[in-house]
Amino acid sequence: MDVQGKLAIITGSGMGLGKAFAIKLLEAGAMVCISDVDEATGEKTTLEFAEKFGNNRVHFIKCNVLEKDDIVNLYEGCEKHFGRSVDIFCNNAGINHVKGWRLCMDIDIMAVMECAEYVIDKMDKRKGGKGGLIVNTASIAGIVVGWNRESACYFVAKHGVVVLTRTLGTSKLLKETGVKVQCICPSFADTNILADIGTQAFSAVEKKFGLMTPEYVAEGFMKLVTKCNTGDAICIVKDVPPFIYNDMSKEFVMFLGIGAKLFKAAFGVELFTPQHQMAFFLMVFILANVLLHFLTSFLF
Repeated sequence: MDVQGKLAIITGSGMGLGKAFAIKLLEAGAMVCISDVDEATGEKTTLEFAEKFGNNRVHFIKCNVLEKDDIVNLYEGCEKHFGRSVDIFCNNAGINHVKGWRLCMDIDIMAVMECAEYVIDKMDKRKGGKGGLIVNTASIAGIVVGWNRESACYFVAKHGVVVLTRTLGTSKLLKETGVKVQCICPSFADTNILADIGTQAFSAVEKKFGLMTPEYVAEGFMKLVTKCNTGDAICIVKDVPPFIYNDMSKEFVMFLGIGAKLFKAAFGVELFTPQHQMAFFLMVFILANVLLHFLTSFLF
């Protein structure tokens, strides 16, 4: 998508990743509605942007994503202020696990679903909308397994965001509604979500993985928005070029299903365990190499 002249809403954009995303969009010629539950922070950021990019290209609306009325007011208020339809909606508001698993789940996945469902209906071409783009802020935590009981809710929520993105981000839905759905999966970034996990934990993460700046993550965000397809999940990792992480689960399940059938027929295996699976992978690898050698012998 060419963001020049487009109108974007970013939840949780008073600081951190959301603020960095807003800067990139504004620099590329978009108009941005800043939104945050912290009114003072949101207004301060909006004033900063207005001085740099102009009052006509930035606006602030307070929003608590846990409240449906706030979401509606944000979307409709943005369109009323700018006098045009929203083109990009960024589901960015989020917290970590520190304030409890229920609140973490409510904000990091339930509110994301609430916003996504509402925005798709507003953008739906069949309902008078003009189509558009939804970008969900997920995380590498939405791809990998969690570390401990305390942080389990955060990993579960972010897995949900990735699955939601892939489920809604189909070519069929895009064709029907005109709405693309994507997500960004950054590794550890120097934001408040990481800052309040405790000094010791923060230091351990910084030492083991390194921290990305919000600006670094925002560069990947722009690649997602401008170059990627619906349903894409882009991974942002320190000192690594951004890459798309495709979902191969269906193909992998089919592959294991074939292996399970073959092992039952050949060896009477009733439960296809990881040990059996490794043996199957090895057999397939050897067979593939034999076939490749056989075919190339005729060509060369």
